[in-house]
Amino acid sequence: MGLTKLVKNRISSEWKDIFNHNVEQLERKQEENQTSHKATNKRIDNLVLSSGGDSPNEVTDARTDTSGTIHDTLKARIDAGENLTEEEMRAVNEKLSNQHAEIKQLNKTIAELYGGEGGTIDLYVSDERGNDTTADGTEEKPFKTIQGAVNGIPLMNTSSFYIHVEPGSYLEDVEITRILSARLEIVATNNNVTNARKEDTGCYVRSITFTYCNMYCSVRGITQTDVQNSPGHFIYFTGTKYGVISNCRAATNTKNISGYLAFGFNTSTTGHVFDDYIANQYYAVKATFGAVARVANSCTGSGNNVLYHVEGSTIYIGQTMQLQGATEKEWEYGGQVLGL
Repeated sequence: MGLTKLVKNRISSEWKDIFNHNVEQLERKQEENQTSHKATNKRIDNLVLSSGGDSPNEVTDARTDTSGTIHDTLKARIDAGENLTEEEMRAVNEKLSNQHAEIKQLNKTIAELYGGEGGTIDLYVSDERGNDTTADGTEEKPFKTIQGAVNGIPLMNTSSFYIHVEPGSYLEDVEITRILSARLEIVATNNNVTNARKEDTGCYVRSITFTYCNMYCSVRGITQTDVQNSPGHFIYFTGTKYGVISNCRAATNTKNISGYLAFGFNTSTTGHVFDDYIANQYYAVKATFGAVARVANSCTGSGNNVLYHVEGSTIYIGQTMQLQGATEKEWEYGGQVLGL
């Protein structure tokens, strides 16, 4: 086959004729090769099939499987096919068994999450032992981060969730957003044996924010940390049905961080603050845009810039408050600070 060389660097009718000629040459050669292959295959088939009933040629040819592998005997090829089929069946059965177990676990989880009002689900978090990748939320296999536990909660369910946080340092900004359940509480595992008004609880978190969660929410036994890298607050509720802050400690000095607030309630949230320690904060408690918060007499702390800042909201305080600050009350847009 002789192809004509393209020696001129221009696109013209001459160039097109040469190109088409070469294509035709290649097509003819391909057709010749295909015809030759067909003829060869027919000759081989004729040798195998027409050699007589007693000839071993056909048996010999049958030793070659569809992948081109030549087996020592025809029986070896048949056995190999049967063995492969058995292996495939075992693999299929194993997959079916695994899927059955997974479906059973899924049904159990769905029943727990949606099985009816009043169900309680406990999730555990451990900075030391946890792993967000392998966790299932049990005490034996806890999450590494609080956010990891939160992310495992369905947005809509009828259960009450308790996230139990072991003592440790959780340098994270926990975001709980648009979850609808019976309740969600973030509680230090040592909450019952610590007193935030006297000392750190040992369970340190940078910030926790609840956003548009139409349920009872609470944070208990948590101590403020890493304020310089925070989003400008410690514990904050916005658009949340009810928010509780109890036995928490905000004692890292934030007076030089303009606008920082320890405890905040925003956008029609109703909340309660009690048994907490709030000291050296720019804002101790802040309520904005229709929020209503109650600060109990049991809260202590001093050295705050502003104790209560209110914008179009109401903060109720006890008659014998132990909280102290340079400015006790600030209010805007009709906000009020009222005694109980």
